[in-house]
Amino acid sequence: MKKYISLAAGLVLFAVSACTPSTPVAENTPPQKTTATATPTDKPTSTPEVKTGDKPATTNAWQDYKSSTGKFSVQLPSKPQEQSQDQKTDVGTIKLNMVIAEANESGYFVGYADFPNKIADPAAVQKGLADSVKGSVANLKGEIKSEKEYLLGDIPCRDFEASGKVQTTDVSMKGRFCLADNRLYQVFALGAADKIAASDVDRFITSFKIEK
Repeated sequence: MKKYISLAAGLVLFAVSACTPSTPVAENTPPQKTTATATPTDKPTSTPEVKTGDKPATTNAWQDYKSSTGKFSVQLPSKPQEQSQDQKTDVGTIKLNMVIAEANESGYFVGYADFPNKIADPAAVQKGLADSVKGSVANLKGEIKSEKEYLLGDIPCRDFEASGKVQTTDVSMKGRFCLADNRLYQVFALGAADKIAASDVDRFITSFKIEK
């Protein structure tokens, strides 16, 4: 599973670079300061019985995770790891934060990064999100199976499904990228196509909430 962790970090970096605003931005928007610290809630959630069709359901120790710094909450199938690093882009150095959980040879990832300015044009937001998806999947040397615009409340997002290979393993990737003001969120699961549980992936993605 460690091979997915290093790969996912690369996918997140590609998405950040792809979504770097090159279109007009809102003026005088101050950057948000972030830290790498985020803490899970104390009580794990119970795991309901789920049906996955042709893929087996899992019995992971699902737990609620909330980041006050990242301003998001999500359900994860195991205790997560937290990472952060600085990434140079066309608009300056951006801090990339990642939360990573593993289960059943699959990885569940939430990444976020703040751009110096907010993208002003709504059409440019979706283009940036589409470019993020494209950049991530291309780095996987994969193929986008489907993608669509999505609103998480009033926050513009883009959902997608893709397939590709990690070394000799066929993998599936499914996720949701969102842009809340000047913060790019990346939420996706990655794992062997014949082992990743569809119900777990859907539970993870649909549980993701952005706190304002």
